[in-house]
Amino acid sequence: MLGQLRRIVQDVAQEPSLAKALSGLVSNVKAALKTECCSVYLADYTQQHFMLMATDGLNPDAVGNVAIGFSEGLIGWVGQREEPINLAQAHLHPRFKVTPEVSEDCFSAFLGCPIIHHRKVLGVLSIQQAASRVFNEDEESFLVTLGVQLASVLVNAEMRQQVARPQQSHVGQLQGLIGSPGIAIGEGVVLEPVADFDAVSMRQSDDPERELAAFYRAVKMTKAEFNRLSQRMDGHLPADALAIFDVYHQLLDAASLGREIEQQIHEGWCAKSALKRVVERFARQFDDMDDAYLRERGTDIRDLGQRVLNHLLDSEQRQYKLPNDVVLVADNVTASMLAEIPRAQLVAIVSLKGSVNSHAAIMARALGIPAVMGVDGLPLLQWQGQALVVDGHQGQVLVSPAEAICQEYRQLMNKDAELNARYQSEMHLPCQSLCSVPFELMVNSGLSIESEFLHADSTDGVGLYRTEFPFIMRSRFPSELEQIELYRKVLSAYPQKPVIMRTLDVGGDKPLPYFPIAEENPFLGWRGIRLTLDHPEIFLVQIRAMLKANIGCDNLHILLPMISDLSEVDESMRLIRQAWFEVDDEFNSEGIVPKPKVGVMIEVPSIMFQLPELAQKVDFCSIGTNDLTQYLLAVDRNNPRVGNLYDALHPSVLRALYQIAQQSQGLQLPISICGEVAADPLGVVILAAMGYQRFSMNQRNLAKIKWLIRRIDVSELRLLLPEVLACASPKHVRQQVQRFLDQKHLLNQLRA
Repeated sequence: MLGQLRRIVQDVAQEPSLAKALSGLVSNVKAALKTECCSVYLADYTQQHFMLMATDGLNPDAVGNVAIGFSEGLIGWVGQREEPINLAQAHLHPRFKVTPEVSEDCFSAFLGCPIIHHRKVLGVLSIQQAASRVFNEDEESFLVTLGVQLASVLVNAEMRQQVARPQQSHVGQLQGLIGSPGIAIGEGVVLEPVADFDAVSMRQSDDPERELAAFYRAVKMTKAEFNRLSQRMDGHLPADALAIFDVYHQLLDAASLGREIEQQIHEGWCAKSALKRVVERFARQFDDMDDAYLRERGTDIRDLGQRVLNHLLDSEQRQYKLPNDVVLVADNVTASMLAEIPRAQLVAIVSLKGSVNSHAAIMARALGIPAVMGVDGLPLLQWQGQALVVDGHQGQVLVSPAEAICQEYRQLMNKDAELNARYQSEMHLPCQSLCSVPFELMVNSGLSIESEFLHADSTDGVGLYRTEFPFIMRSRFPSELEQIELYRKVLSAYPQKPVIMRTLDVGGDKPLPYFPIAEENPFLGWRGIRLTLDHPEIFLVQIRAMLKANIGCDNLHILLPMISDLSEVDESMRLIRQAWFEVDDEFNSEGIVPKPKVGVMIEVPSIMFQLPELAQKVDFCSIGTNDLTQYLLAVDRNNPRVGNLYDALHPSVLRALYQIAQQSQGLQLPISICGEVAADPLGVVILAAMGYQRFSMNQRNLAKIKWLIRRIDVSELRLLLPEVLACASPKHVRQQVQRFLDQKHLLNQLRA
């Protein structure tokens, strides 16, 4: 059964035509379950009905012509209940709807199963039989399992259909998560694509000679690769094992696979599509053979095709010229990817993985460009060269939009520019509330972007300098001298203002390419201070570099990440003292090496309950709301499947922040907020009501937050706070704060 399921799903995924894919689906299911009828209905939410899209057993003329309302018939009932319906005598059921066009009078037994993707019913798969019987558990289980596996495949198939018809006015609209607000229009550019036949779109080409040349070039490179592999393994493997490389050479020759691929290219397919069609057809033929040895040859065919595809993609990447307006698309956007694209050309980011507060989203906000995260519906390779509108306000991406739609979005971009100009006009004014309560606004920095330092005069310092990004951008650990130069540049850019430098915080979603860490659950693993305390040689070099860079500046503050236990604070302080004595001794104890203030990030819940002890050991604390939210809610903030559960305005998170605020005030422990909630107007209103007065955020949000703070009265916020803390959900929290801002005529000017 498992093999049949896999084959049915693969056939749907690999068929470029949705109509043919669904037609093959119903025939394959009918054969697998030995039933008399199988049909598939797809949901149309604009018309509020299920449309019959394919059938093997009902009247074929009804396909595309018969629709059943969401609240009608057994199909509508399956959709409403979102669970299988199994009936022995369907025509006797009160929900049965007579539809003469489908000709189903001869069937009694009915089993319908919903196809659901991300809590949304995409359609219904049904089987029917003339005999009055209840379908057995195996049959029902098969259909349920198939429905689950088909869900994401059907989403991708529908999107492929839209992408394949860019000349039509219909827009492919994909929903993701809001990573960074704003709107941009540009062309999709995929960096570091992984060769994957499932992701290859079926595309035609009007230049067969160019496609043939690309294919021949990839074949030549693949043969050279096999020659190198064969030579490397010669002497280590027996001759019969090495013979596989000769088989690969023969398969690539024009008399074998090569000829088939050439024929497909002459018929109008591009090289990648031709390769996919031939490789998958041959591999399936081997898969169906009874002989185990011959079945294994299907694996060889796929391996061969994968290598040719790799070389096709590598060649395309080298020859590809970046467009003027680049929308960077990747599985997970990294700092190194951002460095590959000139800042003047990068207009937006689309990440197929990741969530609202993944580091890809944080980088996008620091750059001030829109980003949409966790976008599902189009395989990675199919984004290349697509015309895109990225709406970071709504978390949507429009694929191949019509010019009229682009024009509407250009008007929205102009409105955004007007709002930003309004915020910027007050950047030089004091940051204080209507009731004269002073606030400090600091910047989050570390992406090595010169624009981070352009408005140093308008900020109160650096609330979080992420030292990990310079580490990530290199191919090795930076030397002490390299770090000194880097840190001095930052410290000197903010004279007489605090610069809080966080020690190396890698692991989780920030791996070092030259120091790979393989863990089943990296967010609960070896990261942050845990890693650097285990490698004091890394920690000491970094602290020494910070101390030396601080000579003559005297504005360094050191921040320790991922602290979960007081013993980690003690060990860190011991190493910091050791580094200070070493540097002081190096300068002959002349008293020129300042002792920096040392603080701790509150991001692991355990340390929240040890604030009194912590206050005796450190000078300040900074709350990292991104990870604190992640750990309190047990939600991986990079996982789009649970991204909707990650919310810094969750009542539990807010109550934890209020508890920290109350305790820190009693302990007279300086505390700030450096997570992304500090850049959210709604979050700032709540935090100010709790008594927080020091916020650190990306440079792009400073002007908006200062503009807002200058228009609020803290005494009024304190009256709002009990209502907010009593809310039962993040949705209710937002409604309360939005209502407050609306009463002050501020909401429509914030895009909050």
